[in-house]
Amino acid sequence: MPSLAAEAATLEELGAAVSAELGRRVPHDGYHLMALDPFSGACSFHVTRHGYGAESLRGLEREFGRPEEAFPFASLFQGPTPVGVLSNGVHEHRYCARLHDIMRAEGMCSEMRLALSLGGRAWGGVVLLREKGSRPFSLAEIDQAEKLAGPLAVALRAFVASKPLRIASHGGPPGVIIVDGHDAIRAVTPGAREWLRAYVPDSSQPVDDDALFTALCNITHTARRSPDGSAVSQLFTPCGWATAHAQPLGVDGEQGNVITIQPATADALLPAVAEWYGITLRERDVIRHALHGVPVKHIARTLGVSVHTANDHLKSVYRKLGVAGRDELFAACLVRTGGS
Repeated sequence: MPSLAAEAATLEELGAAVSAELGRRVPHDGYHLMALDPFSGACSFHVTRHGYGAESLRGLEREFGRPEEAFPFASLFQGPTPVGVLSNGVHEHRYCARLHDIMRAEGMCSEMRLALSLGGRAWGGVVLLREKGSRPFSLAEIDQAEKLAGPLAVALRAFVASKPLRIASHGGPPGVIIVDGHDAIRAVTPGAREWLRAYVPDSSQPVDDDALFTALCNITHTARRSPDGSAVSQLFTPCGWATAHAQPLGVDGEQGNVITIQPATADALLPAVAEWYGITLRERDVIRHALHGVPVKHIARTLGVSVHTANDHLKSVYRKLGVAGRDELFAACLVRTGGS
């Protein structure tokens, strides 16, 4: 599965490849596949086919973390099994709000959630859906899904790591969106829709306010659940890496949230990129100095290693990031304007 993911050129191809591989063991009618920022836990990218609609997705985000929710991803990442199933006809599920308010309204009879973790870190999640009239997911299929959680996490990393590092280009100021406490968009700067066009699951469709907030819903509610009311996510988009930052508006966020989207900076992106691309701690130290223009001799002296070792670390980083050398690395990390 990791090799298939690495060969995928787009998010849509990645989703199709993952769905096909999963479907051989766990047949399904629709899916959502999401990758998480390895530090904030907010969504980095999301692809779907025949999945929940925009309103249902927003409802799931509002429900996340409530004690009454069935199988929240947080508990699946930390619990004894990474798989949770919710189905019609199961006695203990009959009072579940998600089953009644979302699944049935969407014509679904069974939902399987699969938390993707590796090395103690959450990398993403899969939601598999079966339509009304289908049989619920079985215990045998749950067992199959449990075995696939690790390979799927590796596949997500392989997809990202197979793409050369590139910062998103942009010809204008950051995009800013204001969302009120009832999840309604109150203001949007002209460039914000362009920023989100490549990030929404189906970028070929017009980005109206409904689609716009669905793309922002995850980071908005991630911020609301955090102790300081804010969240940052490094977004993997077809045009390169961008950064989304959600902050509370007003005292304790009672007026909603302001969300800023802009090209990722090299310093802000480095921790997440290091995790996605498998860059070691020592390689991280070397590349941090290199990105600030420090000569290799000075890097070696600062880190207490030989020049040869410092160069070896740089070559390893260049290989992992898909760049030919320092000049190409600088070019990849440079925030380019639309006219350059």
